[in-house]
Amino acid sequence: MNEPLSPLIHLIDDDRAVRESLALLIGTVGLRVQDWADPQAFIDGFDRTGVGAIVLDVRMPGISGLT
Repeated sequence: MNEPLSPLIHLIDDDRAVRESLALLIGTVGLRVQDWADPQAFIDGFDRTGVGAIVLDVRMPGISGLT
């Protein structure tokens, strides 16, 4: 019997250390993580199906996490 997939968390942050730390932390509770270093790449590649949450940095070069 196939187990349902855990929710997918999209993590967007330009700081690699922050991104890796948060991905590790989120993964410890059994959630899947897709991390993105570039907010524009996330916007271009985002697939709305199966998303559990989006965690993003509000201060990124070029694109704010608030706009």
